[in-house]
Amino acid sequence: MDLTNLVEEISKLGLTDALKKYYNKPIEKEAKSIVAGPSFLQFLNKLFQVQISAGDIIQFESENDGKYYMLSTTGTWDEIIKLQ
Repeated sequence: MDLTNLVEEISKLGLTDALKKYYNKPIEKEAKSIVAGPSFLQFLNKLFQVQISAGDIIQFESENDGKYYMLSTTGTWDEIIKLQ
């Protein structure tokens, strides 16, 4: 959508209704692996001011759940599962 049209829609409908009309809810599904391209790694490096490399672990949290992922040498974040 063109930015001018979006601004016009927001001014006409209001922010809440425009978001309801144009915002696509993300599809939620279990992720076992996340591909981390070079730009994402650069973003994390700048955000945390730390060099992130293979073997590093991050935690993603959502609502009542937290998952740990380890960066592999192939550039994917692979979920670390708890063995019982």
